[in-house]
Amino acid sequence: MIQESGTINGFGTVTKSEANDAWFNITSSVGCGDASSNSTDVLACMRTKTAAQILNAIPPTPPGSITGGLSDFGPTVDNITVFSDYDARSAAGNFIKVPLLTGNCDYEAGLFATDAALANVTYSAVFWTVFDLSVFTCPASERANISIAAGVPTWRYRYFGDFPNLRLTSVPDSGAWHSSELPLVFGNYPNATGGVPASTAAELSIGDYMRGAWAAFAKDPVNGLTSYQGGWPMYNPAGNTLIRLAYNNVTGTNLAMPILYDGACHTTFAYNGTSNSTASATASSTRAATSSSSSATSTTSVQSNGSRISSGGFMLVAVFGLVVPLLMVL
Repeated sequence: MIQESGTINGFGTVTKSEANDAWFNITSSVGCGDASSNSTDVLACMRTKTAAQILNAIPPTPPGSITGGLSDFGPTVDNITVFSDYDARSAAGNFIKVPLLTGNCDYEAGLFATDAALANVTYSAVFWTVFDLSVFTCPASERANISIAAGVPTWRYRYFGDFPNLRLTSVPDSGAWHSSELPLVFGNYPNATGGVPASTAAELSIGDYMRGAWAAFAKDPVNGLTSYQGGWPMYNPAGNTLIRLAYNNVTGTNLAMPILYDGACHTTFAYNGTSNSTASATASSTRAATSSSSSATSTTSVQSNGSRISSGGFMLVAVFGLVVPLLMVL
């Protein structure tokens, strides 16, 4: 399984009642009935509506909201495919045990900061630092720890690519923003038209390298990466096993200690006594905070000694994660 920029540990879940409330709020807005209506009729009516009609019916959210009203339609707990007890399941090893490649971009917030700026809303650098930690970096660390504690072959990466034709902003630099690695993974680069620069040689080389790695893992999830172009080390939070991709826009692996990026993560799932686990963002608290994030104020302290993140005023989550199917590059 390949998890790019998103795990359930960071994104959180939606309860069935929350999802139902959001659904019937929209169905009633477009004239298709509500919770008291026949559900078959409601669904049939909704299927006659255009995408624009449905999107326009989503209740407005405060300017600069990180996820907007779409957060109500994230993974919904049914205890069949989405569960309400991930912490307990993780501790008990009660989850699918298949090889895992997981990771995130170096500055996921670059996308969300740009979206907020377009709505004339600006947050502090500390705000986005905590956002990245609580939604992406720390959950990826926790998920990797959970996996290796169960004896599952696991690799973890952090993507740093920053190329002119993928840059959202230059002041400040948007960096390796959320989903900026996808053009390289799929080989679907922007067309060099309308002032958009052509892909650089480094960008194309890194794309070839990443597609090769993804394919090697998909073809042989247990051994593919260990033998890929010199070999990728399996993840161990106590060693130089965090694979930095496109670091300084250079092709290949650039290995680092995970604690370099996980030092401010609050431990909720330790592995062999290490403390690089998840920021204290639970499924319920993180979802609730996003709807009012534009008015949130922060008294955040980020300690670099690996102890914790304390956040007064906000805790954030996004629902724009991507899980890449195993066979996508076979």
